[in-house]
Amino acid sequence: RRPFRWQQVRIAPVGSFIIVTEPLGKEVCDELMPTRRMASDSKNLLYYFRITPDHRLLFGGRARFAMSSPTSDEKSGRILREAMTSVFPQLAATKVDYCWGGLVDMSMDRMVHAGEKDGLFYSMGYSGHGVQMATHMGKQMAEYLNGTPQANPWRDLTFKRIPGHFGPPWFLPFAGAYYKFQDLIK
Repeated sequence: RRPFRWQQVRIAPVGSFIIVTEPLGKEVCDELMPTRRMASDSKNLLYYFRITPDHRLLFGGRARFAMSSPTSDEKSGRILREAMTSVFPQLAATKVDYCWGGLVDMSMDRMVHAGEKDGLFYSMGYSGHGVQMATHMGKQMAEYLNGTPQANPWRDLTFKRIPGHFGPPWFLPFAGAYYKFQDLIK
């Protein structure tokens, strides 16, 4: 029996990709995002962006439902560049200095799931929102482990298995096509 099997079939590793432009200058950044707040759109395959302290635009998202690798990251970087110029047409001639990718864990409902299964305590399924939520959930799970069940806000949420998920995520291209279609008809 494989360890962590119960958890593995409930999350899918999905690539998340980021590009960063060349320095744009304060004036361009003031025009693009005068408040300097982090922003995102509301698509299923969402894009998120912010201005960096050195006046670059960081632009990221789920460009493709693919695993991260040098080839995949490069393809995703091209997709993100096109998306960036659709959001910010004035950046059409701007160079991209950096591009990278990594994996996030997606649950079927894109919700966090936390609890205990067969003596193993878990908190996962952050679906790309793990930086802040995982930090928060570390504290919550410590209280949960210490005997305070109400510290786990996700304790009653059903953690469903991803249908057909039994090993490598063969279904990612199909899921990506589905969400891309959903974004088109919104």
